[in-house]
Amino acid sequence: MGTIFVDNLEPQSGTSLTLGAGGDTVSLGSGGTITNTPALSVGLSSTQTISDNTWTTIVFQSETLDADGIYNNSTGVATPTAGTYFMIFSANIGGNTNNTLQNAGVKFLVGSTTTAEQTVNPADSKARYVSITTSYIQTFDGSTTVACQAYNDVSSGTPEVYGGGADRFGATFQMIRLIGA
Repeated sequence: MGTIFVDNLEPQSGTSLTLGAGGDTVSLGSGGTITNTPALSVGLSSTQTISDNTWTTIVFQSETLDADGIYNNSTGVATPTAGTYFMIFSANIGGNTNNTLQNAGVKFLVGSTTTAEQTVNPADSKARYVSITTSYIQTFDGSTTVACQAYNDVSSGTPEVYGGGADRFGATFQMIRLIGA
């Protein structure tokens, strides 16, 4: 049993949408389609160096899914079409040498407004990286942008967001439209 979110139902002649008694099946008659775009899933495949003590936009290089072309992988900014979205951002943040991480954070920058900011001050002074995740539900008007930003403070070495590699991303960003405009 699950919840089915349906957006942009495009019925054509003879199309029907039927939910089973348990609510777990959907069938369409001839000619119907269900789409739920846009959906976005991007990952950081190469480590990104960021400035110490400065919020920095993460530029995800790998697009796993960009169903409606809303993400710009040269700027790290998405411009979602109008609707309400669920967003999630996770990153491994730290320094390139051991025992240096003082504090770190992640947030969404929606237009020029900070939303869903999460920070951590590692109690263990031997920390090199921490993994931080934030999520948020936001309504967009079709022209407002969203970027994922990270922050860290290291006592020495180079602050960075770990990139991982192909299909083993050190940072990820996903968003999916729940409700259309």
